[in-house]
Amino acid sequence: KRDPEGYREDYDAQIRRLESELAVLALQPHTAPSKSLVELIQFAAAVASSSYKGRESERIAALLLNLLVGGSTREETNNPNNNATAPYNNNTHAKPSPGAIQNVSTMPTAALQLHKEVRKTCVSALILMRNKGAVPPIQLLESFFRIMATVPDKGLRTQLYKHMVNDVRNLNKKGKRDEKVNRAIQSFLHRVVTVHGSALSSVSSHATGTTDGESATDIAAKRATDMVCELYRRHVWTDDRTVAI
Repeated sequence: KRDPEGYREDYDAQIRRLESELAVLALQPHTAPSKSLVELIQFAAAVASSSYKGRESERIAALLLNLLVGGSTREETNNPNNNATAPYNNNTHAKPSPGAIQNVSTMPTAALQLHKEVRKTCVSALILMRNKGAVPPIQLLESFFRIMATVPDKGLRTQLYKHMVNDVRNLNKKGKRDEKVNRAIQSFLHRVVTVHGSALSSVSSHATGTTDGESATDIAAKRATDMVCELYRRHVWTDDRTVAI
């Protein structure tokens, strides 16, 4: 952190190792991660968000998000001029895309097959990056909602839900309130409830990869409603937009 450029060559070497291990993992996503892969993911998130915040931290975030929810290829992720297919957008005030709303209850097969320890490590790494301000809130919320809706892991769902609620609370601490971000998040949650809440019976749990009796559309709409209610109860959101959801 004191001399990021002096250690850049060593950092880049570790990131190349990470990319190589992720390329191998892509061939068999269900494989349990090696200790070195877990450490490399943690290293990349911690160092990129503290010493190389900006384009490099955005690249690492995109790499992890693409692993978690699918998206661009390795080549596209590594190309800073090509972000057409990546789920990552560094615009803090960006509105949720229609595609993000429609795809909350779907996930590529490879992402669904990802070993739970890899998924857990990536989620924790992205939360770390978000807490350091290296990942904007709305893009992470969109991706975390997809994971929460489609991956049948109750522990992970609890972790994701708690993070999202706490993140919105932190965004609205005294002196930090950002209405543009609030509106973007509220718009996303409103559309999740509207789009998915109106189609609860149209998607079976088998089709969406869930196994606990609830479809992905059930979970998406229910969790969006729960989140709004909790933020209202905690007096974080008390405006008319919140009541409308």
